[in-house]
Amino acid sequence: MSERVTLLVSSVIAALTAKPEPPPPSFATRHGNTAQIASAVVAIAALVFVAYQVWVIRANGRIATARQVYMSYSESALRYPKLAEPDMQKLRTEPTEWVRYKNFVAHMLFAYDEILAVYDEPEWRRSFEEDVRLHLPYICADMPTALDETYFPKMRALLKAERIRCASASPKP
Repeated sequence: MSERVTLLVSSVIAALTAKPEPPPPSFATRHGNTAQIASAVVAIAALVFVAYQVWVIRANGRIATARQVYMSYSESALRYPKLAEPDMQKLRTEPTEWVRYKNFVAHMLFAYDEILAVYDEPEWRRSFEEDVRLHLPYICADMPTALDETYFPKMRALLKAERIRCASASPKP
């Protein structure tokens, strides 16, 4: 009997001192961190997409504005052909027409300023060169250079280059 008691006592001791087997891990325990990481990745992707959409909307707005301003300039050139191809001597003798002409040139420069800000392509620069050619006497002689500061840097550089060409083309005494 003593063997039996010893075996029973040792079984009881083993049962009391044995660590219980842990339960199997739950789905949340196994995949909780993965779900949090996936959630963070999805949130970052959504944020990037929203930022991209804002950028696209802004770019499209700038393009639409530039086109609208250029169309307004084109319409004024059609409406006032005497200003688009000016007779400078005649315009200078009529104060109202002179003011209208100065505003026409400012409108042209503003339109090209907007266009070149979004489409700085050779075709647009060629178009600018063609349109500005007729107005160089005014730009070089009468338009204050301080007005150049109202335009973006590209237009300021173009106006500066045109004025340099005017100065080099003028007859020297």
